[in-house]
Amino acid sequence: MPILDVKQIDAGYGAQQVLFHVSLTVEQGEIVTILGPNGAGKSTFLKALAGILKPQQGEILLNNQPIHTLEPHHIASMGLSWVPQEENVFPTMTVKENLEMGAYLLSGDPEERIEEVCSIFPQLTERMGQIAGNLSGGQRQMLAIARGLMLRPSILLLDEPTTGLAPNLVHIMLEKIREITKRLGSAVLLVTQTLDAVRFCQRGYLLTAGEILYSDTQAGLLANENVHDLYFGGASKV
Repeated sequence: MPILDVKQIDAGYGAQQVLFHVSLTVEQGEIVTILGPNGAGKSTFLKALAGILKPQQGEILLNNQPIHTLEPHHIASMGLSWVPQEENVFPTMTVKENLEMGAYLLSGDPEERIEEVCSIFPQLTERMGQIAGNLSGGQRQMLAIARGLMLRPSILLLDEPTTGLAPNLVHIMLEKIREITKRLGSAVLLVTQTLDAVRFCQRGYLLTAGEILYSDTQAGLLANENVHDLYFGGASKV
């Protein structure tokens, strides 16, 4: 049984439809990528999964429970955590306060969870009292992901987690994402525009103009010339 099972969802903003009959599955411990150009509907898809945007039709199951009609805080409590691409930290709060905010649904002291996520991102340990807005881009991204892990989600949704990072940090960040699946058991659904991220996944989907045009294993995606043609040449409806 997949952790996440998306069945034929349509979604959009008012009269503007962005997603068209999108289906996708993620299994426990997998890293799955959604690859596609700007305007393909990738971020809209993650918003629909997280409950920010309600699908117009279709079904989303998390651990075999329907979530597509639920509010974001309820979905988070069921084991889905979303890290958006932008505005993903509270810039006027300290690193520790950001992590504590990620544990807002927890009962009891979050210190054990803070230690757990900092074992994956040890750079955060020495910056607990630092204001998040003063962190480097890479450190802010680490904090955003760490905060998303505070509830030990079944699945972590990451929207372009390597965008804006220096080239030497991209590989480090992708290795950290792999470490998350191995150490915490969380599955990861990673939206990307780079083939570097595809190399870290088990499977992937090509989303273009709001539709899934191709899905395959990592090796299949990297070897298929049509994926490269569609990725760079796909027109967009958004």
